[in-house]
Amino acid sequence: MQPIILYDIPSKLPKKQWAPNPSKTRFCLGHKGLPYEVIWVELCDIAATMKGIGASPTAGERYTVPVINDPNTGVTISDSHAIAKYLDETYPDKPLIPHGTHVLVETFETLFLNTVMGPMARETRWEDMAPEGKAQEMWTALKKGLGVVDGWYQKSGDRWIMGDTFSFADIVVASWIAWWNVVLNEQECREVHALHGGRWARLLADVNTECNTNLGSFAERRLSFL
Repeated sequence: MQPIILYDIPSKLPKKQWAPNPSKTRFCLGHKGLPYEVIWVELCDIAATMKGIGASPTAGERYTVPVINDPNTGVTISDSHAIAKYLDETYPDKPLIPHGTHVLVETFETLFLNTVMGPMARETRWEDMAPEGKAQEMWTALKKGLGVVDGWYQKSGDRWIMGDTFSFADIVVASWIAWWNVVLNEQECREVHALHGGRWARLLADVNTECNTNLGSFAERRLSFL
């Protein structure tokens, strides 16, 4: 099998990866055990590069990453949720979206982002989310939102959002935890990790184990990105 090509945005971190949406695809590929290679695309070059490979724009007619090109099928797919769906259809072993739950998983992702991020959900840099004078308000809202999501996990049986069934929904949550490990300062990271009995650090570790990956390590967290 030829490696799948993943387009991602580089950071200044040693491993370069940082953005939450491409992390979802990395987890997906790892879960399925599919080989892949990364092509790094600077933010200013995304639109031109994506147009050049025939990728479709996503919501709002914007060109974004992740995008994958599968040389085994000749298919190019944009958007992390669409990529997960494609991977399940093309490589059905170890499904990411259990049969019949596509709408539920997609709805979960929207609900999760609206709950923990609110109006800042579309931003990808903490300073853009928290303009001067709003940082504490945003931080308080994030912790409150995580409390709501913690309640969802408790009701589902505590480990995965679908009880005993691992899914793309858990990958969504883990990808944002990995991102917070990059953009929050050290004290804020430690607070997130300590919340709700250490659920969020534990969930990220569990998803990494499930996907045979090592994304979002707190030890590698730095604020010097992009």
